[in-house]
Amino acid sequence: MQNSISQLFATIAVTLATSLFFVILLWRTFGFAPSMLPGYPGDAFFPRLIIGFGLIWCGVLLFRLFKGSDIIVTDDHSEVLVPLRSFSLICCYVLGYVLLLDIIGFEITTFLFVSALFATRLHGNRSQRLFRSSLISFFTTIFCWAIFAIVLNVNFPVKFLPNYIEF
Repeated sequence: MQNSISQLFATIAVTLATSLFFVILLWRTFGFAPSMLPGYPGDAFFPRLIIGFGLIWCGVLLFRLFKGSDIIVTDDHSEVLVPLRSFSLICCYVLGYVLLLDIIGFEITTFLFVSALFATRLHGNRSQRLFRSSLISFFTTIFCWAIFAIVLNVNFPVKFLPNYIEF
């Protein structure tokens, strides 16, 4: 099932949604810990810098779209096909990942999330797809954990693997 919408409407809707998420994230930064030392920018400095940069570019894009500049749409009748079933399914996967992360841990949640995404995209019969998606998911989960827990020393909500490694 696919619906088509105009490219201009799609661009405006996505830019407004992104701007809304940036504003929500900016609001969340006001709950960060204050600066510990005088002159130190504090925990919220870099997130606010990145969010501000994103908001500026969303504003520039919206201004140029509403001004009528021809930066996106080359034809007034151009349309974008939206596969609603796939889009809705991926949104549910992402929402489930976020909600289940603290409950069942990083390892299981990431493994299931990546498996669900790859199982529908790989070619072959069902057993081949499940085997390959499970293998990819396992190595992706271990790789992500190793990068964040070992290299960056970030504490994860894990159930089986160590939270972080101290050297």
